[in-house]
Amino acid sequence: MMYDLVSGEVVITATEFKAKCLDLLDRVNSGAVKKVHITKRGKEAAVLVAPEAAAEEPWNPRSMFGSMKGSLVIDPSIDLAKPIYEQVFGTTVEADMGVDDPDYDLKLGLSEE
Repeated sequence: MMYDLVSGEVVITATEFKAKCLDLLDRVNSGAVKKVHITKRGKEAAVLVAPEAAAEEPWNPRSMFGSMKGSLVIDPSIDLAKPIYEQVFGTTVEADMGVDDPDYDLKLGLSEE
């Protein structure tokens, strides 16, 4: 077996590969060895390389704009120019909170008595 430290490649005979197959598979899969050239009678018969991982595209922040297009449907009976709370619940937020009293002090949250 001849190992080239610079390129990370191994040249090995088929007989020797047969004996060291599992170890070489693990080393290629881990990235310790990039390629294994298997020779038979002095000629290259096969090359063992790790499977290519699916290349992930770098995240593009602009890709999120428009990604939800068409996924939200607004009820046509709702007028977006008016307060939505009143249209949906039929009352105001202040009335639900009990603060529609004109004597209610918004700063302190207390009513004058």
